[in-house]
Amino acid sequence: MSITKEHLTLVERIGPLLPLPEVAEILLPRLNPDSMRQDEFGFVVLADGSVGPFYTRLGITLELLYEIAAPSRLQGVDALSLAMGIGDGDLYQNALALGAFNAISQHLMKRAGFDPARHAAPPFEPVEGRVGMVGFFRPLIERYLARGLKVLVIELRPERVPPELGVEVSTSPRALAGCDTVICTASTLINNSLDSILQAVAAETVVNLMGPSASGLPDLLFSRGVDWVGGVVIEDLPGLRDALAEDRSWGECGRKYQLSAADYPGLDHLLERIIRKR
Repeated sequence: MSITKEHLTLVERIGPLLPLPEVAEILLPRLNPDSMRQDEFGFVVLADGSVGPFYTRLGITLELLYEIAAPSRLQGVDALSLAMGIGDGDLYQNALALGAFNAISQHLMKRAGFDPARHAAPPFEPVEGRVGMVGFFRPLIERYLARGLKVLVIELRPERVPPELGVEVSTSPRALAGCDTVICTASTLINNSLDSILQAVAAETVVNLMGPSASGLPDLLFSRGVDWVGGVVIEDLPGLRDALAEDRSWGECGRKYQLSAADYPGLDHLLERIIRKR
């Protein structure tokens, strides 16, 4: 079973134990074919203000979200039911379900008094060796190259990687076998490609899954060999709405974090703390 599909086991555990807030709204970036933004995110917002980000630029995900899953139709939907669609459907369904899972996760962490951005250790940074990047993160690439690190980029659209960067580019995860560190985009949770990434890397390779789409409960990721998980806690919801409406960056609306297994207490502990508080 894929990691994405396994997330259903976590969702199914939560349902019988806790009532959860319903979906209050779905926030999407503007459907602008002329936009220069290559990385755009939507957000599932729960009635208590918990926010779950998800990537919208795989295929025609964004177009289908506007056409088939109109945000206004999802207001009042049960968040667990929406999250249960993960792993089986089209990309837009997986993206939306992952957003719901992330929103539920943020809700649980908040209720349990666990702030991932406050409890996280200093972010992991590779200091030597060969770095594999699944997805194109230009600022990180330039930072690593400046340190003298060798960088390999796995990108299904190699044209996104400017030739002047001088990095090795491949479309196959198998090329990651010789990497000491792998930085992986969390959009692999939407297109079900994370399993192939983890199967390709060596056992000693340090794997860092990062991006807003990784803002969910990381239990299964840690159990399957991911060493670090980076997500975001959205705190300024009005600011987020304004930023999306105006087609500008929303980065200042939240706090980024990176967690290792040592920083994270686990779902059992979170649920125990919530139930004890009631």
